[in-house]
Amino acid sequence: MAKNTLKIEKKPLSFASILKKCRGLCCIYRTAEKTYKRQGGILMTAPKAVTFDCFGTLIDWEGEIQKVFKSILLKNGINNADVVALQRHWENIQFEYIQEKYRPYKEVLRNTLPMAFRDYGYPFSTEDVINFSESMGSWKPFPDTVEALKELKKYTKIALITNTDDAIIDETVKHLGVEFDAIVTAEQAGAYKPNHDGFHLALEKLGLDKSEILHAGFGFKYDVIPASELGIKSCWINRYGEVRPANVKETYLVGDMATFALLVKGLVHSYANV
Repeated sequence: MAKNTLKIEKKPLSFASILKKCRGLCCIYRTAEKTYKRQGGILMTAPKAVTFDCFGTLIDWEGEIQKVFKSILLKNGINNADVVALQRHWENIQFEYIQEKYRPYKEVLRNTLPMAFRDYGYPFSTEDVINFSESMGSWKPFPDTVEALKELKKYTKIALITNTDDAIIDETVKHLGVEFDAIVTAEQAGAYKPNHDGFHLALEKLGLDKSEILHAGFGFKYDVIPASELGIKSCWINRYGEVRPANVKETYLVGDMATFALLVKGLVHSYANV
C-alpha cells in the first residue's frame, strides 16, 4: 500500500494575511443567515461562550502527526512515503477505535500507530510508538490560533471540549499561553466525541444553556454532527476546504480562526443594543 510521492499539507496563512482578506466577512454572516432561516432555524445572538475542539482546530493536528510519521519513516530508511495518506488512514483507525470504549488517549496513540503502519507495511519500533504517544502535548498551534483566541476573549468566554487526557491538554494550554474559562477532556467525560457527554459536561461547567453557546471545530464528524444532534449552533472551521462528509449543515462556515474571531466580533457588535 506504500505510495511513492511525498505530500505535504499547504501551510495556513498568517493571522495578518488573513485579516487583509476579510473585507467580505459581513457577506459570510448574511449568507449563513439566509441559509439557516431557509432551513427553519434561528441564528443566535452573540454567544455567551464559544466551545472549541482543540486538535485540528487550534492545534495543527494533521501537520504535526505527519511530521512524527515522516520522522519515524526516515529513521527506518523510507523517504518516499505518502505521509498524508498514512496520517489520514491512521485517523480513520483512531476514530473507530475511540468509539469502542473509553481508553486513556496515550493508550489510544500507542495502540493505533502500529495498526496503521502495519497496514502500509512500514517498520516501526517500540520506541517510536512511545515517542508518538508522548508527543501530543508539544504539538504546535496554527499561526492564527493564539491571536484569534486573545481577540475572542474580549467578547465572550472560551472553552475546550477535547478528545484527549487532562495531562496532555494541560501541556497544550501551557504552550498556547491563553486561559480558558472551562476545559472538558475525554478523560473527564469518560467518552470521546462524537459522544455527547463532553458537550453536556461543558454546559454544566459553564453554567449555560445550549442556546447560549457556539461550538467551533474542524472535525465535522467529531464536532459539527454532534452539535447538530444536540441543537447547538456550530461553526465548521474548514481549514483545508474538505468536502462535506455528511448531509448535516453547520450554522456558520469559515476557513480559519482569524475569520472566526471576526465573525464572533460581528455578532457581538450586531446585537449589542438588542
